[in-house]
Amino acid sequence: MSCDEDACVIVRIADPMCRKCFEEFFIHKFRSTLSKSNIFGRGEHVLIAYSGGPSSTALLHLIADGLSVNARRRLQFQAHVAFIDESSLYPDAINIREKVIDLITNQLHYPLHIVSIDDNLDNDNTLKELLFQQTKSLTAREELIRRRKLKLLFDIAIREKCTKLITGDNCTKLSTQILSDIAQGKGAHVALECNLTDTTNDLVTIVRLFREIMSKEIAMYNRLNSIESLQNVDISTMSGIQSSIFKLTETLVNDLQRQFPSTVSTIFRTSDKLEKNLKPERCDLCCYPLNLDEDQSLLPDQDRIKLIRQLFDTTSDSNDPVHVCYACRRLLRDVQPNLQSNNQE
Repeated sequence: MSCDEDACVIVRIADPMCRKCFEEFFIHKFRSTLSKSNIFGRGEHVLIAYSGGPSSTALLHLIADGLSVNARRRLQFQAHVAFIDESSLYPDAINIREKVIDLITNQLHYPLHIVSIDDNLDNDNTLKELLFQQTKSLTAREELIRRRKLKLLFDIAIREKCTKLITGDNCTKLSTQILSDIAQGKGAHVALECNLTDTTNDLVTIVRLFREIMSKEIAMYNRLNSIESLQNVDISTMSGIQSSIFKLTETLVNDLQRQFPSTVSTIFRTSDKLEKNLKPERCDLCCYPLNLDEDQSLLPDQDRIKLIRQLFDTTSDSNDPVHVCYACRRLLRDVQPNLQSNNQE
């Protein structure tokens, strides 16, 4: 489009680019998101959430370039990397821990913080047992894992005195999450979940530096730069299209994007126009605002209260009610704590 070189990448229909132009285009989108506001302070400790997937691997590659001595506009924050070890859930991910240690500690020389997803659970239970024995749907398992991982990342950030948490959520994933959240009754929170900065946690701010970049662009950038992701497996791997709400929504968005290239950007830009309403009362499960016009406590349901405190480390007194938002109440309908004991009774 802008030079006489042969094209090797088509980002969108009728938008061919050579390698040099595409890399400049990709890095410019990343840098423009980074510089839209003064997000990071000089010397600030920042935690990077690394999963080993394509998005977080590309994100780590760009941040490493920005932190290097030879960077044109060098980033000024102090980088820490957090990795949630999910090998107890996925047998195929056993060797990922050693690969992450080699990449982060030996090659990049960043402080690395590894936490098992089963961290602080009872010795008698693992998250896998809780998920597969006590939840009825893959949708509920996906949501519980997502919120459990975010809770562990917050714990690491607070412990290491990091005030920012950078995630690799890209535009395509966020657009899918918007429709999935609406389908699960979380429409009031989609504007907060897709914003550049998410302040639902009072101590740690989530920063989404890839919110302007699509998954296809990330895949092309990784391929052109020979960047290999370390992990692509999750709980929905090898499952059918209709196995969960997120999986079905993801298929819908990808199919529409192929036929109508503005689909993802339309969904994403619509969320930016929604009101971002932060209230002091927060859900104990997802930390998003509560609507206290109705009773949203789980006080009579002691089994589910125990499960929430076990997974999300709620430190309030055992006699205090646990408050959850409408979407989390619907989520917990698919959770059956102490299922075996209830059947025996």
